[in-house]
Amino acid sequence: MEFRQIAVLVEGQTEAAFVHEILAPYLQPHGVYVTPVIVKTSRLADGTTFKGGGMVWKHYESDLRKLLAASHYRCVSILVDFYAYPKNGPGADCCTRPHDPRRCAETRIRAMGEAIDDPRFVPYVVLHEFETWVIAAAVAARSALGDAGVAGKLQAEVDTVGGDVELLNDSRQTAPSKRVLRCWPDYGKVTDGVEMIRDAGLQAVLDRCPGLNSWVDRILVR
Repeated sequence: MEFRQIAVLVEGQTEAAFVHEILAPYLQPHGVYVTPVIVKTSRLADGTTFKGGGMVWKHYESDLRKLLAASHYRCVSILVDFYAYPKNGPGADCCTRPHDPRRCAETRIRAMGEAIDDPRFVPYVVLHEFETWVIAAAVAARSALGDAGVAGKLQAEVDTVGGDVELLNDSRQTAPSKRVLRCWPDYGKVTDGVEMIRDAGLQAVLDRCPGLNSWVDRILVR
């Protein structure tokens, strides 16, 4: 089996934990070794670097180009939220209300690819944020770390969009993360979120999130 190394640029600690603890073990049997890299967002005069929460496209672009300059990576990818997409990012102005989020996400993915213009770059825009996958996992497992009542509440949220969890977002007040906190008040993003996906299994989340599934498929064929 040929072994392939892949780097994924992510926004913060939660996404890095997802890539390291959930995605990497899923891909490894296919000969794919994936490394999460948190985007660098600022640097102090003494050279200290702060990471995470990057909201300016130049930070992402700079790190992507550095990763692509490393020839040992078969491909370089990116996980960036639709909900928190950089305002000056490629394709950022494609969305107006009412809009088709899947079409807009595809426009942004295509625009990022054109901006970086490297055949090894595999861009991805998450619909709509990490908590989308947490909701999908809770619904699939019929529990939220043992609490079936929370899972039932999250299922009711998914039912409002015809069962399509990736479309579960229509304002800053009703984003997936806000819905999770409303149904699961003591939810901890880094700990509970990753553990919930682990509990359900990544495949169950892929089955409910076609955008995520498509991205994983694109990585696997590299």
